[in-house]
Amino acid sequence: MSLKTIVMTQKASREHHMKQCYLSYMLACCFAVTGQHMATAQSPNHASDPSEPSPGLILKRLGARMEAGLSLEQHLAYLRHFDRIDMDHDGHHSTTEYIEKGAYLTPQARRGIFQAADENGDAKVSRAEYVLNRAITDEAKDILLSMDEDRDMAVTWSEFQTHTDLDSSEFSKIAVFDQLDTNGDRSLIIPEFLRVWGRWARQGQAPANVRLDLKREQELDRFWQEVSSTVQEGDFEGYAATCHGEGVLVSGASNTSYPLAHALVRWEKGFQDTKSGAMQASVDFKFSHRMGDATTAHERGIFRYETKKNQETTVDWIHFEALLVKKASGWKVLMEYQKSAAGEHEWQALQP
Repeated sequence: MSLKTIVMTQKASREHHMKQCYLSYMLACCFAVTGQHMATAQSPNHASDPSEPSPGLILKRLGARMEAGLSLEQHLAYLRHFDRIDMDHDGHHSTTEYIEKGAYLTPQARRGIFQAADENGDAKVSRAEYVLNRAITDEAKDILLSMDEDRDMAVTWSEFQTHTDLDSSEFSKIAVFDQLDTNGDRSLIIPEFLRVWGRWARQGQAPANVRLDLKREQELDRFWQEVSSTVQEGDFEGYAATCHGEGVLVSGASNTSYPLAHALVRWEKGFQDTKSGAMQASVDFKFSHRMGDATTAHERGIFRYETKKNQETTVDWIHFEALLVKKASGWKVLMEYQKSAAGEHEWQALQP
């Protein structure tokens, strides 16, 4: 046999082995969510102890961010995939749509994935349930595979020790490993890892829609804090960056609307005076109504605007509404509706 033939034979053998590993990996992922070849997710040698750290803290220390780490690009990709399967466009995957008519993997595998995503057991998978399940499982697989030094689709105890940064004062590494190693073979494969990880990621947590709503509201809290900071610092460019290029200002007092760009021209002098120290300014926000999705938001509440100039302080409370859109660069105000004057008692009545 020639050297060339030997090399080609070895290459084909390696490629076949990798294909078999990948196929085994994909099937294992499917069995993981069905739970058909897994024992209990709790190691028999490590029973649950109320004094032990919470699963959420363990996941955090292992690098999990779950929905908090979900980028806009990922979120939109998950939604596009959801919409392709949601054939009747009712905002849910039915068993017919996902399991019976699906084209991904096998019906058995699709059933397992469906059951894992259907966290409330209503035989439907909502957009929020689908997105959260994808965020949790995709991140978990990335974390496990990042520990897999030899790329054999399994993480040994030695690899786990090397690639995890668990503080010994908080955790016993071996105890955490043993709870993940449900079959006790001293290595972690995708099925058992996902089974335990998925349970820990949901334990004691709110439903998927609440978790994703909270993620959006936390992002918007940071956005409004940034708006407040730019006003206080007199940072005109920073403030302008929070506005959409085609944004609209609606004024209830003057019963008119006009581009936010025109309003910015009018407001710039106040920012310059604040930056130079000629005046002081601050703005704070409280909300009575918040709703939205991954890329849009409607916020309603009151803002408090205070200025100090020439030893004179002026305070205005304004009922307002804002429509915002999320772009790659972050949230932007698309419409600001300054409705009417509010009173201090109304401001105080709203929760921070």
